[in-house]
Amino acid sequence: MTEADILAMTYEDRVTVYRPYKDILPSGESVFKSGLEGKVVYEEAECALSSHAGGQLRQSNSTAEAETTFCLFTRPEIAIQANDFLEIMHLGERICAVAGFPDRKKSHNNVPVRKEKDIV
Repeated sequence: MTEADILAMTYEDRVTVYRPYKDILPSGESVFKSGLEGKVVYEEAECALSSHAGGQLRQSNSTAEAETTFCLFTRPEIAIQANDFLEIMHLGERICAVAGFPDRKKSHNNVPVRKEKDIV
């Protein structure tokens, strides 16, 4: 049993990873697809979502935004890339987030993530 296998035994969450891509419509027009319209590269992969780092409120004239950040831990073979869209199931709650630049280790990947759509 490897260190990656031992760490994976603690993963209780699941992540589906969507990668942005450019597509060509039948009309010849090119469109960029991202978010839930991106290509699914991993589905229901084991992971562990850290506690959030809080959210700092940023206020404009019409809206307020609280950016919430987490770290996502995955097996080393799950190659999440910066700007991938993540749909994370954490304790029965669906969390949508965008991946930052991952820190890859032999035993795991540590991916900073920013929660999407925190508009008040």
